[in-house]
Amino acid sequence: MRIINTGGRACARAAATVLLTVGAGILAAAPADAIVGGQPASTKAYPWAVALSTPLVPFSFCGGALLTPTKVLTAAHCVTTFQDLPGLLHVVAGRDRILSSSGTDVTVRSIWIDPGYATFTFSGTTGYRNDVAVLTLSKPLPYATIPFAGPNDGKLYRPGTQARILGWGVTSESALVGGVLRTAVVPVVADSLCAGRASYGSSYHAAQYTCAGNYAHGGVDTCTYDSGTPLVVGGIVAGITSWGVGCARPHYPGLYTRVTTFSAEIAAHI
Repeated sequence: MRIINTGGRACARAAATVLLTVGAGILAAAPADAIVGGQPASTKAYPWAVALSTPLVPFSFCGGALLTPTKVLTAAHCVTTFQDLPGLLHVVAGRDRILSSSGTDVTVRSIWIDPGYATFTFSGTTGYRNDVAVLTLSKPLPYATIPFAGPNDGKLYRPGTQARILGWGVTSESALVGGVLRTAVVPVVADSLCAGRASYGSSYHAAQYTCAGNYAHGGVDTCTYDSGTPLVVGGIVAGITSWGVGCARPHYPGLYTRVTTFSAEIAAHI
């Protein structure tokens, strides 16, 4: 098994810090809190929001969206470590506080990762291309599901459109612990700004990403351990939390995998 990549927005918003030996390989996993500049949320309001965990450590390191009772959409970089041993990956639903015992915990039966998934480096930060994965669960989850964007849903990415973010990740770049679901609303940012020299430049591809946040001032954003959680516009999953520089920094909004680009592949695996 490979170590989950720890680059990206403060450890790629993914698993980091705790290393455990698993057979002949190494598994990375880590603690959580959630959303810079947000407020507490409940899975009763967002029942399709799920956390990813492993029984080897008592924390959530990524999230996802429940598309059907047995299918979860998440980021590829969250689950590459588990591809050969999917049973070590768990999906937790209906749990606001990760360290509680509420909700439902199910194992993953199989993992599909986009075959074009790749990493690269931008200004010392690990970025991702084709950062999409679909998990098949071992049994159905008894919670409401959420639809995902189709190829004709480009209107979801109009600049200024209000998008919801949520997750169990940290509330600042320096935070290390927590695990409480939080949410916030951020505006979609114009592709031209995120592709500008003051931002991600040529590393930003509109076909790959949409970016969302307060471009000029920062302040509200997804952060470490929020990877894989959905960017929701009008009740539809428009993006998947992928990577970024820091958390909630001016000129560096969060980058979300553009679901419309991958909708046919996602549909084929649900």
